[in-house]
Formats: sequence, C-alpha cells, structure tokens
Amino acid sequence: MVYGFGRGDGAAGAAASSAPERLWTGEKIATRLWRFYNEKTSTRAITRLQFVEHVGYLLFLKLDHERSQRPGRFARQAVAPEGTWPKLTDLSGDALHSGLAELMRELGDQASTRSDRQIAGMVFRDAQPWDIDRMAELAKLITEQIDPHQWRRIPQAELGRAFSIMLRDCREDIDRKIETGQTLTPFPVLSAVVKVLDVRSDDIVIDPACGTGSTLIAAYQAMQSTDPAAIAGADLDAQMCRLATMNILFNTGRPFSDLAPVKLADTLTRKVPVVRADSGVLPTVAICNPPFRSDGVVPNATMRDDFLAYGDFPTNFLQHLMVTLKPGARAAVFVPDGVLFGGGAAATARRALLKNCDVHTLLRLPTGMFHRKGVKSNILFFTKATPKPNGQPVTRNLWVYDARTGNHRTDTGNPVTEEDFDDFVDACLAGGDISERTESDRFRRYRVDDLLDHPNVTFDLKANLAAAVEDFGSPKEIASEIADLLDTAAKHFREVAAALP
Repeated sequence: MVYGFGRGDGAAGAAASSAPERLWTGEKIATRLWRFYNEKTSTRAITRLQFVEHVGYLLFLKLDHERSQRPGRFARQAVAPEGTWPKLTDLSGDALHSGLAELMRELGDQASTRSDRQIAGMVFRDAQPWDIDRMAELAKLITEQIDPHQWRRIPQAELGRAFSIMLRDCREDIDRKIETGQTLTPFPVLSAVVKVLDVRSDDIVIDPACGTGSTLIAAYQAMQSTDPAAIAGADLDAQMCRLATMNILFNTGRPFSDLAPVKLADTLTRKVPVVRADSGVLPTVAICNPPFRSDGVVPNATMRDDFLAYGDFPTNFLQHLMVTLKPGARAAVFVPDGVLFGGGAAATARRALLKNCDVHTLLRLPTGMFHRKGVKSNILFFTKATPKPNGQPVTRNLWVYDARTGNHRTDTGNPVTEEDFDDFVDACLAGGDISERTESDRFRRYRVDDLLDHPNVTFDLKANLAAAVEDFGSPKEIASEIADLLDTAAKHFREVAAALP
C-alpha cells in the first residue's frame, strides 16, 4: 500500500492513464468508469444509480484524504477518521463490507456534534454498501479505478462534469423512483431558464425540490460565482439528497467541512424558503421542477395556513414560492398543463399569482422530453412583488412562447439542445425591458385583464396559431407508458386483494 496520494505517484498510476489527471475530461472519466461497470460488475445485481452513488462515496473519501496530505498550510483537516482511505484500500470481502458500513454509520450520524461533518452527514445519511457478495467488485473499483489516481489534480469543472454525466446516464433508474416523483431535467432547458432569469454572481439561488441538484449547478455555472454557498436545495428523498450533495461538491469545489448545501426536508411543510447555510440570508432566485405525480406520497400542506388552497405538488410549490419569496425575487417553476387550466386549487393559485407577482412569461415545452411521457410540461416565470394597495394585479402582460407545436423530443434518441431555446431566450430580452418585447409566430402577449375576466383564470394559452397535432410519442414510448399504468393498476389490485377476507 502506498500512502499519501495513493498509487497515482508511481508507475501504476502512469500505466492506468495515458494522460496526467490535469488533462482528463469529464467525458473520458465517465466513459472509463462506465466501462468498468459494464465489464467488471454484475449489472443485474448493481443498478447504474447504485454504481454512481458508490463512485461518489469513494471520491469523497479519496479527495478528503488527498486534501489532508497536501503540504504545510495547504493541507485541510480530514473529515473522515484519520487513515480512513489507506485502511479502506487494504480491505476485502466481509471486512470491506463491515468496515464500509461502520464508516457510513459514523459519517452519516445525524446526532454528531462535529460542525465539520454536516456535509458528510448528508452524503452518508442512510447510506448502505453493496450486498456482501459484491465486495470483490467494490474492491476492484477502489484499487483499480479510484486509488491509483490523484483526483484533486483534475480540473474542478471536469470532475463535476463527469459526475453529472454519469447521473444523467442513470435517467431510467431515477425515473423509476415514482414514489417521490423524481425526474431529470435536460440541461439545455436549465441553461435557458437561468438566462431568462438573468442569474447573476450576487444572487442566492434555491431549489425547494432539487432532486440530483442539476438545477443548482446550472445556476452556479451561470453565476460564475466564487461562493459555493450561494446555492441551496432541499428534497424529501434521502438518496436524491445524497446525490445532489455530491454533485454540488464535485462541481463547485465546496470544502467538505462546510455546511451542507442540501437539506432532507418536506418543503411544503415549511413557511420559510430554503436559506443559505441557515444564515437567514433570503434567496433572490428560485428554480423548481417539482414532482408532477408520485406513488405513496401525498402533497403535505396541512401545516400551511398561508396557502389559499391545497392542490397537487406543482400547484402547492407555486403557492409556496409565491408566499415565501421576498419582493424582487425571481422564480421559474415547471408545471403540467393541468396547473394552467385546471379548476379548484389551481385556478385559485393562478388568480393569486397574477395579483401578487409579475407573471411575465410562460414557456410551453416540447412534448416527450421527460420520461413520464403522458404529461405535457411548461415553465412559469414570475417575479415576487408587493401587492398593490388598490387591489389591482401586479402582472400587466403574460407572454407565451410556444416551443411545443410540431416539436416532439426524447431524452435519448432526439434530445433537446441549447440551440432549440436560443430564439426563446432572445425573445425574452433577459435583463432588459420587458415592455420592448415583440410578438412573433411563437411569442404572443396576453393582457392580464383578459386573463382575470375568464371565470377559471385559464393559462391554457396558445402562441402558435397553427393547429397542434396531438403527439402520443413513438410506439416504444406508448408501450412503456402503458406498462407503467398496468404496474400501478396491478399494485392497487394487490392491495385490494390483501384487504379482502
């Protein structure tokens, strides 16, 4: 065993890579690790998401060790117990399983009083190692892929890109987490969102349903901020919180001894927004792609006497941001079509939104972008304002951009690109004077008085006057959606059968 920076200082490290770590790219790192997964692990026993999660655990521990071994004043105090990484590389079989499980319990201890272990507490919270019969594969991952290299020498942007790429490659595993309604948002969409919101270096950005943290990373990259604490998120899925925390760490270089950037929390029960490091600094930007539907999780708004009505997840998240953001804060929230024209709570929320916020832009997204193919998605952009004393609505005009008509995309064979949203970004005049916007074939203005005059305050508005062809997706997509519905139906029938005498 070689201590210090591991085998990366010797011939083994040189043989393992054709280029020094400072020249590695995110794509090459991801490709190499996926090759190991496909060739040297049992892909039936270990899902892609489980593999990426363990890569994250090991990179955290390896980087923690490397940083503690830097010379003089450049060294950082290790978060893990002293000598953790060298000891881990010498273990195998039962000893590796029990040793890693004990380490995860210690670092993930929520009762720990160590202030430098808040991030570790989130990374390892409720974490479990692979099954004991998979320890030979885990030992190879440690000794062949992680230990031989000096990971701190890899450019931060490339290390973060590698982890983000691998997470995106887990889209099918993440999409199966329908119990909490998880989904992956394509990065080109997020890039357009942060441009239209005009995210700047002095902003504080939150995502109250952050999933894997890709929204926060897109904002951080747009901000070009030197303060990793300028982004914060929350989610009610512990696994997503672990992955989001690692994703943010690897993309921003945030010290492992800092306060955790992500909280495990049910946002809808909170009357305050997620704040930066619990410091009381209120966010200036919120971006949220909440679950559109889930199995086994009911929107919990029973503690919210500040809500006008209780609805589905997107409706409740709209209300949460409307009442918790401070005046001047900008927001973008993904919503399904039903939130735009549904009655009940959705209609109540729309009316209140127009009166209390400047709801300036609605983007109708291409069909088929998300794995839940049957749901059409949109993004509402608004700025929180102080209600007018005379009761008049804050919103003056709602601009609708149609990126949907005649535009079906999938996240695999025909994904969206940043160029697909260039015209939308240009039309919005991000950071400029909204009053100077001009209408086009895909961009149309609606006066707020006309919206409020409708009994249901509908936002089911068209920008493209061409007739929209109903898009049901490809035969494979249709079959997958039917299979999902049959699985759900079978589950409910089993529950009914179990309840019968």
